Amino acid sequence: MYYIEKGSGDTVILLHGWGQTKETFNTIIDNLKDNYHVIAIDLPGFGETEIGLPMDLYMVSELLHKFVVCMNIKKPIFLGHSYAARILGIYASKYEVSKLIIVSGAGIKQKLSMKNRIKIRIYKFFKKRNIILKTGSVDYINSDNVKRVMLVNAINTDITKELKTIKAPTLLIYGSKDKVTPLSLGYKMKELIEYSELIKLDGCGHFPYIEQPTIFNLIINSFLVSEVV
Repeated sequence: MYYIEKGSGDTVILLHGWGQTKETFNTIIDNLKDNYHVIAIDLPGFGETEIGLPMDLYMVSELLHKFVVCMNIKKPIFLGHSYAARILGIYASKYEVSKLIIVSGAGIKQKLSMKNRIKIRIYKFFKKRNIILKTGSVDYINSDNVKRVMLVNAINTDITKELKTIKAPTLLIYGSKDKVTPLSLGYKMKELIEYSELIKLDGCGHFPYIEQPTIFNLIINSFLVSEVV
């Protein structure tokens, strides 16, 4: 597990989304390093953390817990973007977490649109005839065979059950113009996580911490210093 580590104080662990690396959080690291012990990890299969076989969400969650134990971190604070929210939902349902920040989080299986259902039918039609079309999301097309298995597993894993058991104070941040993980998904997560609040960033897409870094950092700073009752 490769990671960036800076600062001292309470530990904040940053987990990137699909196709990203630890360096995506450089602005957040610079914001937090003077007051917190900040660790940004390359998740398995991304950046410098290489894997040979696919890992499902539960396996990655257990690996993350081993990392926390090995680093002797007590009650970590987590910030996870998109794909990482799936991992954190599972992790926080089993292990002690001080606070959670979920950004553009995924994890609740959504109904397929008519357009996507048609795409799947066309793909299956040609596959039966041994004709493989280059189709699927950009993430799927750009992934190697190992990560394609991981991506399909992640998309098909619904963590609704785990989200209902999370007790850590949770901040949900979603962009109003996010088409990957829409704001409606954020409201569903808020209903499932008992101690959660949702903040909508107007005009933002899937990467609010990059699109509006100043506002984003002010929001997470306020949440981190807030008292938990």
